Amino acid sequence: MLKQEGRTKQAKMMRDAFREVMKGVCTSLPGHVRTFDPVTQLAQVQPGILRVDINGAEFTIPPIIEVPVYFPGGDYCVEYQIDDGCEGDILFSQRCIDGWVQSGGVAANPIGRFHNMQDAMFLPGFRSKPNVLPSFQNNGVRMRNKAGTQFVWLKNDNTISMQNGAGSFQLLADGSFLINGLKITPDGNVITAAGVNLNTHRHSGVTPGSGTSGVPVP
Repeated sequence: MLKQEGRTKQAKMMRDAFREVMKGVCTSLPGHVRTFDPVTQLAQVQPGILRVDINGAEFTIPPIIEVPVYFPGGDYCVEYQIDDGCEGDILFSQRCIDGWVQSGGVAANPIGRFHNMQDAMFLPGFRSKPNVLPSFQNNGVRMRNKAGTQFVWLKNDNTISMQNGAGSFQLLADGSFLINGLKITPDGNVITAAGVNLNTHRHSGVTPGSGTSGVPVP
C-alpha cells in the first residue's frame, strides 16, 4: 500500500514538473501587429493571450520584435498591406532563426534557443470575432479590401466580377460582360449604342457644305 502511494506521488511530481517545463515551450499564439516595416518586411507583434505568473497574477507578454511576416509564393507571390492591428497567428520556430533571417539559405544557429518566443514568425489572417470580414460570401475566391467595396471575385458560377468605388465589371459565364450594368456581347457582328446600329445607322438633317448633321437615326 505504501509502495503504491509512493508511486502515485512520484507520478504526480513528474507530471507537475513536466507541466512546468512545457509552460516555457512556445508553439503558437494569436496576436496582432504593432508596427510593420515594408522595406525589411519585419514586424513588431503583440501576443494576444495574457500570461499568469507564479503568484497567479495576469500580465501582458512583451511585444516581439523583428518578426518575419508571411507573404505566400516564391518568384510569383501575393503582396498585401499590413496595418497596425492586423490579427494573425504567431508561430515559434523549433530553433533560433536569427541567422536565417539575416542570410537566408542554410544558416548557422548562433544561439542555442529551443521553442523560444524570440524566434517568431507571423501569419496574418486569423481573426477574432470582433474583426471578422463583413459581407463574407463563401463563394469562390475573392481578393478584396476589408470593407468589401473593392474586389476581384472568381465566383463558383464561372463568372468573374471586379468592383471599385466608381464602377464595376462582370465577365459572365457565356462570354458576355457587363460594365457598370451595360451588357456587351463580343461574339456578334453588330455594334450598338443606345439602340443605334453603329455599322448601318444614318443621320438626320444632312445638308451639303460644311454644316453638321443631325442625330443618328435608329
